[in-house]
Amino acid sequence: MLYEDDSVQIKLWGVRGSLPSPLDPRDYRSRVHDVLKSASSIWKKEPDLSVEDVYSRLSPPLAGLVGGDTTCVEVRSGDEQLIFDMGTGARRLGYDMMARGQKGDLHVLMTHTHWDHIQGWPFFAPGFIPGNHVHFHSCIPDCEERFSRQQQFEFFPISFQDMMSDKTFHTYEQGDAFKVGSFDIQTESLIHPGGSTSYRVDRDGKTFIFATDTEFYGPELEDLIEEKKSFFKDADLLIMDAQYSLKESEQKIGWGHTAMVIAVDCAIEWGVKRLALTHHEPAHDDFTTYKLFEEALEHNKQYGDKLDLILARQGDVLEL
Repeated sequence: MLYEDDSVQIKLWGVRGSLPSPLDPRDYRSRVHDVLKSASSIWKKEPDLSVEDVYSRLSPPLAGLVGGDTTCVEVRSGDEQLIFDMGTGARRLGYDMMARGQKGDLHVLMTHTHWDHIQGWPFFAPGFIPGNHVHFHSCIPDCEERFSRQQQFEFFPISFQDMMSDKTFHTYEQGDAFKVGSFDIQTESLIHPGGSTSYRVDRDGKTFIFATDTEFYGPELEDLIEEKKSFFKDADLLIMDAQYSLKESEQKIGWGHTAMVIAVDCAIEWGVKRLALTHHEPAHDDFTTYKLFEEALEHNKQYGDKLDLILARQGDVLEL
C-alpha cells in the first residue's frame, strides 16, 4: 500500500490537457495489433520467455497508456495530503480515498478554473460525505462562485451547495505563502489566459513544484525564465506544462502552454533536478506524445543529460 511512511509521494491521477481524451476504439485495435506483433517477434527469438518478460521488453508506448483524464495530482506524506486541481482525474482519486477510508479535512490547491481543471469536482465522492471539510486554496477571489456556476441546474443536476461536505475557500494574492500541516507552500503567477498559479511545496528540505498551464515562449523567453528563477530554483521535482511541440507553440502563441523542449530549457536554467512533463495535448495519441518526449530527451543530451526527465503518465507515483 502506498504512503505508509513519511516520504513525500506524488500520484498523477490526470495528466491530459484541455479535455478528456479516452482511447478511441480504432486506436485500441491498432494498439492490440502492434502489441501482438511485437510480442510475437520477441517470442520467436526467445520462446522460453514468460509473459512478464515479454511485457517488460515492449516499447513504452505499447507497454502502457499515457492516460486520458485531465489534471489532478495528489501529494501525500503519512496522513497528510494535498490535491492539486479537480480535473476528471479527481473522480478516480475520490474513489481511492473512499476505499482507504480517508476523511476529515481535505486540502485542494487550485491553479485556475478552466474546465479541464474543475470538471472532476462534481464526481469527487468525498465531496458528498457529511463530516468531510474541503478547503479550497487559490489566488482566485471568486473561486466559490465559479465552482457554484459549474453546477447550476442547467448543467448539472446536483448543486454545489447540495454536496454535503463542508467547504471553505481560502484566497491569497499571487506571491503569498501559507502552510498546510507540515507543508510550506509558496504561490507564483503564471502566464495563461485568465491567469494561473504555480505552487512550490517545501517539506523537510525537499521541494516539489506544480506549474501547469503556463506559456514560456517568444522573444522575451530568456528574460521570463530569469524572472521566474527565484521561485523555481533548485526544485527536486517540477511537474510542468509541456503540451505542445515547438511548431505548435509557434502556431498557438497566447494559448498559454509550453513546448516540451522549452520546458527542458526552463528546468535546466532553474537548476531543477527532475522534470515531469504533463498536460498533454488531447489531439496527440500516445505515439505522438512519446515522439515529443524522445525529442525532449535528445534536447536534454545537449545539456549533458543534467535533468532526470519524466513523461507524466496517469497512475504514476513519483517520490521525493
